Amino acid sequence: MGSIVTLFFITTAVLLLIGVPIAIAIGASSLLYILMGGIQQLIAVQKLFAGINSVALLAIPFFILAGDLMNTGGIAKRLVRLANAFIGNMTGGLGVVTILGCMFFAAIAGSGVATAAAMGAIMIPAMVNNGYDKGFATSIVASASPIGVIIPPSITFVIYGVLTGTSIADLYLAGIPAGVIVGLALMSVNFYYSKKYGYRGVSQDGMTKTEKNRERLVAFKEALWALGTPLILIGGVFGGIFTPTESAVVAVVYALFVGIFIYKDMKFSDVPRIFLNSSKTAAKIMFIIANASLFAYVLTYERIPQMLVTSLLNVTSNKFLIILLINLILLVAGTFMETSAILIIMVPLLMPVLSQIGMNLTHFGIIITVNTAIGLLSPPFGVCLFTSSTVSKVPIEVLSRKVLPFMLAAIVALMIITYLPQSVMFLVN
Repeated sequence: MGSIVTLFFITTAVLLLIGVPIAIAIGASSLLYILMGGIQQLIAVQKLFAGINSVALLAIPFFILAGDLMNTGGIAKRLVRLANAFIGNMTGGLGVVTILGCMFFAAIAGSGVATAAAMGAIMIPAMVNNGYDKGFATSIVASASPIGVIIPPSITFVIYGVLTGTSIADLYLAGIPAGVIVGLALMSVNFYYSKKYGYRGVSQDGMTKTEKNRERLVAFKEALWALGTPLILIGGVFGGIFTPTESAVVAVVYALFVGIFIYKDMKFSDVPRIFLNSSKTAAKIMFIIANASLFAYVLTYERIPQMLVTSLLNVTSNKFLIILLINLILLVAGTFMETSAILIIMVPLLMPVLSQIGMNLTHFGIIITVNTAIGLLSPPFGVCLFTSSTVSKVPIEVLSRKVLPFMLAAIVALMIITYLPQSVMFLVN
């Protein structure tokens, strides 16, 4: 079987290197292993379906649909106006507004790519019109949009919770401070470069204090319905009113109501198109999850997780060094693998290691989620990087250089979250 395992890994690597989509690459290599290994072929079908046969995973299509409805319905732009009204023309103000806007939208959409598309279309032109370098403006959106997978409700938390049996509500509680820590790290980079190059927010020069307060009040009133969304999504789960899946369904209904009847930015004729686009996005994610489940079965069948435990413990028995090695593995994986695939492949691999070192699974859920968020930003395959580049038309090679300071800041935030557990676990505890 040794030669078959080698062929299995070589096939996976080659398919990925030549640009085959991750779901097809890992699915095809797994099927090849099963065919050549003499394993009952029906197992492949069973594992593909078992990977997505979970009620909790129903939250994924509904979160995606809610995010698309809220983007079309005008909720995102009202949250941005609210943030801008209060931050005003401070140094790097529009950059801060963009990061805060991504955090707000993240609490609605639960998706980094959706956040990049929505906030990029709104904020990149606004920053460029106020004197920001287009590459720098795009790098802010690219680096802040992955916060969408950290701040609840998060599709990543749902998948991780299903895989490990960890409370999704606990992951939500720990995800809030984790998102804030990453957001503050990005804001510090934005402030440094904005100070260096003189970037500011939307000018409020010439406005009296009364006029500024009036603008804030108007922005707040307009955003009230938008602010209700995270209250439903997060407050409903924490209050024990909804499960995460139920909260996503309620969010869809709420987004339809607000977009059509309150803000009136969305028409009934827009709804079929939005449902179709959301269905396509959800189908891609579920296809990845199904194939990754089959891939994880092959790894488990060959006892790869146990071998990894032995290898790591042979390198060092120090818990802190093992966690550092795991972080490095996840950061590298994030440069070429999609978030769902990382979770479903790496979590089964790492569970025995985590058990061996006594790692809290909720805390590790936050660590792996932040790692996948950084992966969404990392060249060469970071999807938030590509989405932001597509929205702004900034070449990917230029943007890859521009995001490096933000990536370093996010990695510093990751180290804080990893080695100071109470920085994110205090709400859970």
